[in-house]
Amino acid sequence: MATVDAIVIGRKTLETVRAYDSWPYEKKPVIALSTTLTEMKLPDDAVCEIMAGTPHQIVARLAERGVKHIYVDGGVTIRGFLEAGLIQHLTITRVPVLLGSGIPLFGVLPHDIRLEHVATQSYSSGLVKSEYRINP
Repeated sequence: MATVDAIVIGRKTLETVRAYDSWPYEKKPVIALSTTLTEMKLPDDAVCEIMAGTPHQIVARLAERGVKHIYVDGGVTIRGFLEAGLIQHLTITRVPVLLGSGIPLFGVLPHDIRLEHVATQSYSSGLVKSEYRINP
């Protein structure tokens, strides 16, 4: 996260993290995507703004601000950025819990997306983190 200039999350991810005891992104700028929200009660130390638009429009607006490296989080948001061809590196962390419901991370995509494995790390907690490069 040290090399990340900004974090782009979806509305549902924002609703989830705002319920945490502390703001997980510290002082990193967060862009929450929503077409319906205009404001949301957040911790005082949160650096967050709400933005609407296509993934290409969001990236263009952030580029105008000098943002180069974006971390994208949230199933629907990730899927939109993948479909737009705007993700070059993918980190998938698996948690050892089988969920009974929820939004699938990848769902239906218009085409296969080829990945090149970079690294995998497992943790004593059972988490497994795998990193991939997106092959065009």
